[in-house]
Amino acid sequence: MLYDERSKNVLYDERPKIWGNLFSIIIIVALLALIGINPSDEIYRLDFSEIDKIKIEKLDLKNIKVIEEKIIDKDHCAFIYTDDTNGGYKGAIQVNGESYYIGQVSMENTPDHLMGIEETQVFEKKAVKFYGILGANYVHSVYWLVAEKTEDAIFQIEGNTLETDLDDDGKIEIIATTGTIPETRVYVLKDGKIVVANINESMGAKSVSYDESYKLFEVYFDTNQLELYVYQNESLIVRK
Repeated sequence: MLYDERSKNVLYDERPKIWGNLFSIIIIVALLALIGINPSDEIYRLDFSEIDKIKIEKLDLKNIKVIEEKIIDKDHCAFIYTDDTNGGYKGAIQVNGESYYIGQVSMENTPDHLMGIEETQVFEKKAVKFYGILGANYVHSVYWLVAEKTEDAIFQIEGNTLETDLDDDGKIEIIATTGTIPETRVYVLKDGKIVVANINESMGAKSVSYDESYKLFEVYFDTNQLELYVYQNESLIVRK
């Protein structure tokens, strides 16, 4: 006899797991409906990984020429300078009277409108953004999270950067786009850590760009196939 008391017990043991899985599915579907997502829509879960921080070093202020300065408060300051070592513009911060070199900001003879310092906000944190160009088609930004520990407060992002609230939750994320065939990455704060996802790689897309006006990602899977996606819960959901 194939069915015996042991088989019966196994079925009873598995019953809570089955109901648990079913309950989880119901909860997920309900949450998706609550935020306006149809479970049948095409959803791409983005693959996030933690970013690298920039190692900083103390800066001797002798023989430097300050090009631009941004005073944040009495204890914090950001500036771009040149020195007598080589060409190019370099970035530095000052915290409680100590100055730190954070890296090259832009190459020599960069036009003023392509290089600078601005105050901003990302990940619900006060930030300063250095931006410039390091070569042909090599745009980048260096961010300083002012209130964080100095050794953990600096990170660099390649490409054209944009600070925006992607999903209208009151939190500012960063979008970065590089290349003539656009490759786009999204930077968010997750479990207290800054993480990044390459959208092209996560979706298997050839081209991804972002339209700030409509908060839409423009995705091409092939040359003539444009699809529009919105960002929600670390995923991109197709807009019907």
